[in-house]
Amino acid sequence: MVFVEILRAIASVLLIFSAAFYLRHLEKTKKQRKLSTFEFTISIIIQIAYGLLAISLLISVFIN
Repeated sequence: MVFVEILRAIASVLLIFSAAFYLRHLEKTKKQRKLSTFEFTISIIIQIAYGLLAISLLISVFIN
């Protein structure tokens, strides 16, 4: 069970970092040209996901 939790934590960290790099790529692309509808939607979804992650971390810190 500990192995599964470690794998889940590693996967979460990798997903967070890859989303951050892709969001940065989209911001650079936005400076060069207008984003497509799909790129704009993904950008908004990543930003919302980071907001929800921050809120969940704050809740877990103050409740526990």
